[in-house]
Amino acid sequence: MEVAKQYSIRSRRNLSIDRLSDLPDSILCHILSFLPTTKISLRTSLLGRRWRYIWSYVPNLIFNHDNQDTINRVLFLYNTFRLTVEIGCDKDDLVGKWVTFAVGRGVQNIDICVDYHAHLPPGLFTCKTLVDLSIESFGAIPIVGNAMCLPRLKRLHLMYVKYEGNESLPGLLPGCPALEELLIHSNTDYESFKISSPTIKRLFVDLHYDGEDSDNEEDCCNYKLEIKTPALVYLHLADDSAKHIECGELNSLIEADIDIKAYINDFIYARSVVELFDRLRNVKCLKLQLSCYTKTIQSAISERTISFRNLVKLELTSDCPFLLKFLEDADNLEILILHEVPRHKEI
Repeated sequence: MEVAKQYSIRSRRNLSIDRLSDLPDSILCHILSFLPTTKISLRTSLLGRRWRYIWSYVPNLIFNHDNQDTINRVLFLYNTFRLTVEIGCDKDDLVGKWVTFAVGRGVQNIDICVDYHAHLPPGLFTCKTLVDLSIESFGAIPIVGNAMCLPRLKRLHLMYVKYEGNESLPGLLPGCPALEELLIHSNTDYESFKISSPTIKRLFVDLHYDGEDSDNEEDCCNYKLEIKTPALVYLHLADDSAKHIECGELNSLIEADIDIKAYINDFIYARSVVELFDRLRNVKCLKLQLSCYTKTIQSAISERTISFRNLVKLELTSDCPFLLKFLEDADNLEILILHEVPRHKEI
């Protein structure tokens, strides 16, 4: 009887133990990182002394339509963070001030997504601690040349940002000597788009025309795309408006996903596309979509032999004559997926 009583008391004591609070800080931070907003994470500081500052070590800050005072208060208390801002705001300087504050605190990751364009603070492009930078629909990349310095940046995503000129992107990339991944989604309002870096290993480029419908080819196809990334391992390229594509050596490339939809029926342009194919000769996996002016490209490709001796998997969206050309020297091919272009798309 006495043994049963002691067991009952011990059981009640075990039930009162806060096992969650006994977990290491790293695990608690990982748990809090799954909460939908930073505001909710902040509320856990009320659970007790153990929880008072745990939220401030969570690697994500997520603001979703929070007011300015809330964001200012959180930024003041926060230590090291990834900043995600998803807000609607009618004052140009607010997000800029928050980003400047974050940079001053030694931020490593910044993720900005807003619904208006404003000026990016200059300090963002000279941040010594930044490792991961993602900007969507906000700000403009300036033309400042040698003033750009992001020595630790490894991952850069630029989605529908503005560029002050043709030299904005070429001026930014040399200031990122550790860059390994670059993603660009953009409307092509520029004469040229130059991507040059000796360190980039993964490149995602999605460029398309965003003007009014026009029957004039020159209106739709108005820029030159240049890619010089010799260390590239993976390439995703979707383009529907270039008038010329120039690509440097890609000897390290293993996988490529290419979607060409340029609306220009020009043999010189078609030859530049074929030269791009030749740069892909070392890939093991290739996904290639050609849905416009395939006859013009076919005419250009018929003049040369393209070797794909390392190719193991090919997924091709085009008409059948292209397939024969790609199979001429692809002895190691194991997987073939063919999607024929519908006749109403062929020109």
